[in-house]
Amino acid sequence: MSPEVPDVRFVTRPAELTALLGAMTQAHYLPLDTEFIRERTYFPQLALLQIATDKAVWLVDPVAELDLTPFWQALAATTTPVVLHAGDQDLDLILSAAGSLPQRVFDTQIAAELLGIGAQMSYAALTESLLGVSLDKAVTRSNWLARPLSPRQLDYAAQDVAQLHALYPTLYERLASQDRLDWMIEESSRQLEPGRFSPDDDQRWKKVRGVQTLSRAGLSVLRSLAAYRERLARELDRPRRWVWGDQAMLDLAHTISRLAPPLTADMVVREISRAGSSPLSRDADARQTLAKTIAATLSGDPAEWPRRPGPPILPLEQRDLLKSWRAQLAGIAAEAAIEPARLATNAELIQHLANPDRPSRLTRGWRAELLAPILQAHS
Repeated sequence: MSPEVPDVRFVTRPAELTALLGAMTQAHYLPLDTEFIRERTYFPQLALLQIATDKAVWLVDPVAELDLTPFWQALAATTTPVVLHAGDQDLDLILSAAGSLPQRVFDTQIAAELLGIGAQMSYAALTESLLGVSLDKAVTRSNWLARPLSPRQLDYAAQDVAQLHALYPTLYERLASQDRLDWMIEESSRQLEPGRFSPDDDQRWKKVRGVQTLSRAGLSVLRSLAAYRERLARELDRPRRWVWGDQAMLDLAHTISRLAPPLTADMVVREISRAGSSPLSRDADARQTLAKTIAATLSGDPAEWPRRPGPPILPLEQRDLLKSWRAQLAGIAAEAAIEPARLATNAELIQHLANPDRPSRLTRGWRAELLAPILQAHS
């Protein structure tokens, strides 16, 4: 079923934006979705913004010559909940455009997990399950920057946010009836931590494909190379792998990490030059600065070098305990009608085993009461 969406309004001119801002002040909640393109840029290019108020669906065209600053300011300032589905990418875009995040959010995917409806459910699956509505996803990956948008694209965009408007009260009422609104508030506050969207450049090496092939010395080199690539990609607004490919960085990290000590910056510069085309070959100052950093790091204390990403290796007795925890966790999740991964992930259980005194979300908030029988029995 694909119902009609009443009162769709297009926003391409200042007067229409003013009308939207007025409707936003009266809305009880603000379902929001975005269409964006990121294939050729570091930062997402917003192509269409859909938002619903109490009586209308608004399709805001950022490609039109329209200053959206007042909209972003209003979105960041409102205390009305902004409703999203799997909203991290939308929030990342909002943070980039507005410089801050909304004060309140309600993510329907998280709500579904807290209610045991499904783990990481797609928007289409959730609307089908709760509303009996089938959404046309065929145009999801179409070119949203092209103008004019097709009738099918416009219908999809309006449907997307209209059904989000219908999902919110259904999920909200279920959470309230099960006394889980506080859980949702806690999850939402974590979702709005700005640090989640601005990871440290020095941690980007963990996302490089093939990182597991490097020694700890190689990881130390890669950490510097990947941080440099991240800064440059951001500056140029280009996809990071367009700036410097993963394999090229891995090969260079392998080579430099195998140089015989004592290592000097000149030795590193020489290997960078031999590696051929790279962004460093075009920037002598950056090449020299990076070479000094790498040489100093590899000449320093190996204990300071990074370790391969992944959970810590547990001794046999702790591995047996982890199996027991997983079984108990599944039982608790089933009894509470919540998705197990929303309660605790396997990685979180391993981290708690390895560092039981380290604060984590497993020992705070609503999770603590549910997990206490497991965790405290073995503390």
